[in-house]
Amino acid sequence: MNTATPAAHAVEDPEVFLAIDDLDLVGRGLADAVWHGQHQSLLRGPGVEFHSHRPYQAGDDLRRVNWSLLARHHRLYTRESRAESRRPVYLLLDTSASMSIHHGPSSKLQYGKRALAGAAHLARRQGDAPALRLSAEMVLPPRSSADHVSGICAMLTQTSASGASSMADELRAARDLCRQRGFLLFISDFLDNEQDTLAELAVYRAQGHDVFALQVLDPMEVALPEGGDFDFIEPENHTRLRTAAEPIRVAYARKVAEWRASLRHQAESHGIRWHSTTTADSLVTALRTWLA
Repeated sequence: MNTATPAAHAVEDPEVFLAIDDLDLVGRGLADAVWHGQHQSLLRGPGVEFHSHRPYQAGDDLRRVNWSLLARHHRLYTRESRAESRRPVYLLLDTSASMSIHHGPSSKLQYGKRALAGAAHLARRQGDAPALRLSAEMVLPPRSSADHVSGICAMLTQTSASGASSMADELRAARDLCRQRGFLLFISDFLDNEQDTLAELAVYRAQGHDVFALQVLDPMEVALPEGGDFDFIEPENHTRLRTAAEPIRVAYARKVAEWRASLRHQAESHGIRWHSTTTADSLVTALRTWLA
C-alpha cells in the first residue's frame, strides 16, 4: 500500500481518504489538508479569551472586527484572542447498528472514524489534548503526545457498529471523562431518539463545553433512487417494508430536508455547532465547515 500522504490537489475527492486503511495516516493527511490555507485556528469557541486589539489587515476574519471602535475612531481594529492552553478535545462516536449502512463510498461509521482521526491530529497540532470514548471499556483520557493520537486512531480502528445503543445514555456516561471544560466533538446519524441526544448535548453546552455535532447520513437516506422496488429495513430491529420508491421519492426528500433543518435549528438554539453531511461528501470540506 502506498503510505504517502494524499496530495493536496486530490483531497476534495471524498474517496481519497476512504481508500486508505491506516487511520493514523488518514488522520495526518486530513489534518494537513484541512489546515492548508487556514489563516485562523479551528475549534474556536467561548473558551477563547480577549487579549488585545491591532489594526485591521486584509484577510482578517470580519467577525473579529470591533465595530464600536470603528464608530468612535473611524479606523478598523481586529480583536486578538489568547486561547486557553491545552484544552481537552473529547471525541465521541455513535457506534449503533445504523452507522453500518453503506450505499455511498463508505459506511457512516467508517466516515465518522476518519473524521475523528483527522480531528485528533488537528487538536494536537493546535496544542490541545484529544481524548476518546467509544464505550465504557474503550476510553483514552486527554493527552497531547503523538503516541497518544496514534492510540486514538488504533482504538477507532478496532470499533464496529452493532446493537441499538442509546446515544443519550452514552453521552451521560461520558461525563466522567469530560470533567474539565473543553471541546466536545460528537458524530452520529441522529436517527434514533434524536431529541434525547440533543438534550444531552445541550447539558454539556450549559456546563461550559464548546459542543460540535456532526450528522453523517448515507446518500440513500437523503434521497431515494428514481425507480424500482426497494426493501426498507430498520437497521437496529430489522423491521422490513417493501415498496416502490418513485411514488414517495419527492415527499421523502422533502421530509428529510425538513427534519435536517429542524435538527440544525434545535442544535444552534442551544449554542451547539452543527453540520450535516453525507458519506458522498468530501471529508476535508466537512471538517473545515464543521470545525471552522
